[in-house]
Amino acid sequence: MPYEDPLKEYLDEDPERRVKLFYIYTRIMIVSTFLIAFGVMVYILITLKII
Repeated sequence: MPYEDPLKEYLDEDPERRVKLFYIYTRIMIVSTFLIAFGVMVYILITLKII
C-alpha cells in the first residue's frame, strides 16, 4: 500500500488553499531575509563598537 500524503489531499480539495499557502511562504521568506540582514548589520555595528 503506497503512502498517501494527507497534505496533498487537503490542498487538492480546494486550489485556492495552495495559492494562500504560497503567499504565506513568500511573505515569510521576504520577512526572514530582512530580519537576517538587520541582525547582521546590528552585529557589525556592535562588533565595531559603534553602538
